[in-house]
Amino acid sequence: MMRSTLCLITLLSCAVASPVFASPAELDALVKSVREEALREAAHNQERLERFIDARDQRNDLLKQARATLARENKRADSLRKQYETNEQTLTQNELDLKEQAGDLNDLFAIVRQTALNADGVMDTSLVAAENTERSVFMKEIGKGERTPSIEQIKLLWTAVLTEIAESGKVVSFDATVIKPQGDEARQKVTRVGVFTSVSEGAFLRYLPESGKLVELSRQPAPRFQRMALDLEAAKDGIVPMALDPSKGAILSLMVQSPDLKERLQQGGGIGYLILALGAIGLLIVLQRALGLFLSRRRIEAQAKSETPNEKNALGRMQATAQKMTATNIDAVVLRMDEQLAEESALLNRGLPTVAVLAAVSPLLGLLGTVTGMIETFQSITLFGTGDPKLMSGGISQALVTTQLGLAVAIPLVMFHSMLTGRANRLIEKLGKYGSDIVTTRELD
Repeated sequence: MMRSTLCLITLLSCAVASPVFASPAELDALVKSVREEALREAAHNQERLERFIDARDQRNDLLKQARATLARENKRADSLRKQYETNEQTLTQNELDLKEQAGDLNDLFAIVRQTALNADGVMDTSLVAAENTERSVFMKEIGKGERTPSIEQIKLLWTAVLTEIAESGKVVSFDATVIKPQGDEARQKVTRVGVFTSVSEGAFLRYLPESGKLVELSRQPAPRFQRMALDLEAAKDGIVPMALDPSKGAILSLMVQSPDLKERLQQGGGIGYLILALGAIGLLIVLQRALGLFLSRRRIEAQAKSETPNEKNALGRMQATAQKMTATNIDAVVLRMDEQLAEESALLNRGLPTVAVLAAVSPLLGLLGTVTGMIETFQSITLFGTGDPKLMSGGISQALVTTQLGLAVAIPLVMFHSMLTGRANRLIEKLGKYGSDIVTTRELD
């Protein structure tokens, strides 16, 4: 429309500027066209104005509606705020009334929750859980739930505790998955003795709460306990003796970790084996000398009853020496008998000084092992610190085991040495008396 108006204005300007070239008919047509265009433009502007007025009225109506809605919602918000404050006061008062009326029930519910948590910990690690791992799930809900425990939950807790007590006095057989020491799993028949011990095919088992499975101990108790387990599994009725672990598996677990005799000897290292070798040598010497002194005493006693000298025993050799002497000087005879007695004493005491040396060296070697082990321990502390005790256990084990071995070897060797020395001295005293009798008889002759 703006563009057509501009065109008309341009034409009029041209017509006014050049009146000589336009005819009256053309001017009339131009005027008529301009009037029609003006009328159309006026009608169009009126229509636009009416639309603008209608849009303004609609927006005013919407604004009034929004203001009315806002006022209505503000009023409703004020009402709800007052209702909230009233409900808050009512709720606070109800809570105070509930606490006042509950009295000791709150303490009771706290005890129930604590009991549920304690019972859940016991039942999760109990051997009975190997049969049913889901039996104590509801206890976590009671112990850690925010709602007050219901009567039904308290009854379930009471029933579960009574069931656990009852199962502690039963011997039950059931099928379960058993993990072998090699790591493979097998479905086997398991016999459970209360909540203390479980066995399968004569082997003692340990329950793993993390996996809910039973694992066979890599190191079993003494054979007599395994025979008890086999007898229990084979029994149908009656009373069968059985070894129980009152700690519910703790003792068996410690037994698996504790080293046996072979491992303890290995902890002693080379010094430990050297001590054992010296102890074995000393024991062989003790046995040989004990047998030799016993036979010498028997032969001396037999020779004392005989008049014919036998040079296979000490007294016989002394008698033969006296008979071979042709000297008449009694001093020479006494001197020769003393020499013979000294020779026999040396034979009787043969090996005993070695036993004494071994008895003295063994604790010294044990002390050497102690020092070596402590040096190794301090080296581990220097390198790795004191954070992990396992790094220091090797040196400490060597220090203690070698000391123990040294004392274990030295004490019996000292006792045996003292005993054998006493026997040898008694035989030497007898030989001295017999030698005096020989000299006296020779002097009288």
